[in-house]
Amino acid sequence: MPQGFTKRAIGALLTATALLLIWRISNYDVTSLAPSSSSSNSQTAKSGGNPRRIAKVSMLYGNPNSLYERALQSHERHAQRWGYPMYVLEEDISEGFWNKPSYVLSLVIQELAKPPAKRCEWLMWVDADSIIINPAIPADIWLPPPDLSEIHFVASKDQNGLNTGIVFFHVHPWTVSMLVETLGYPLYLPEIDLGRSADQEAMARIMKKTTGGPKGEGYAEGMVYLPRPWINTYEWHHAYEGEKGNMLVHFPGLEEDRWPHMANWLDIVEKTPLEWEMPLKESGYDELAREFWAKFRAARDLANSVQEDIMLSPTGTSTSLRQAAVNNVRTALREHADEPELVQQQVDELKAAVREELSGRY
Repeated sequence: MPQGFTKRAIGALLTATALLLIWRISNYDVTSLAPSSSSSNSQTAKSGGNPRRIAKVSMLYGNPNSLYERALQSHERHAQRWGYPMYVLEEDISEGFWNKPSYVLSLVIQELAKPPAKRCEWLMWVDADSIIINPAIPADIWLPPPDLSEIHFVASKDQNGLNTGIVFFHVHPWTVSMLVETLGYPLYLPEIDLGRSADQEAMARIMKKTTGGPKGEGYAEGMVYLPRPWINTYEWHHAYEGEKGNMLVHFPGLEEDRWPHMANWLDIVEKTPLEWEMPLKESGYDELAREFWAKFRAARDLANSVQEDIMLSPTGTSTSLRQAAVNNVRTALREHADEPELVQQQVDELKAAVREELSGRY
């Protein structure tokens, strides 16, 4: 069978599956995990509204687990404080590790079916083994400014690469395409061993693509890594890596040691909720986030400007140094935006390459 036909058939199957998931999920109510609270689907925040229209998303199904339930209640309180809807998958809808991308895909498509003014703009996925410890930090401060419209996926990475425990998905056709390819990865390439976290590894591989995708440019240019402790602060076996002011604590890789650590943090946020709360201004994260995106924008604009100059250069003009430096800046923005010193180094080298090549013209 021709490969093109096979890919089209798989794509059609995945699209049909997504629509079936939407129909199935639409029959469930939005979960409210805190019995004494009002619905988490309120669009109006008690603390000033939801200007970027974010929804929080997670899943919790299978055998009852009071620690996961309490952890998600911390997210629901945070969502209510800032006016975010919260959606929690309560049924196993897919095979193995594929519930997360399947559910997110269904929600993105549902949102895109609405008029733009009524859509959520972003979905913030939170694993059930994460706990909000500073609800004074709104989720929208981490989002790219509207003028960085090419960014559709904001996440963090650790020593193993992409970690999808805490991640922001843009409600956009780009995200639909990316998630469909992620879900289709084991069908296209069944010989690839995706390891223990198959969905995460498949997504990481898709996000590295520089060809294909909606515009033939892949997905690598559409994602940004934030410094992980800002949005995805880990609890290690020995200690919490964060400090007072951090938004949350996440417990990946702790295995059975996760339970006493989670219980301890849940007791803290439930019994002494102000112990780890810090106003946004005092935390400094609003300024850090603004500075991060300003530097990202400046590096992107510089690379684009130099690339345009290269394209307009007369035949015979030396451009190799500038082109290599532009490529390095773009790679740094794609893969290492969470390492500001490395990005700045590549920016400085691009400026040096421009000076060197332009000085040779005269």
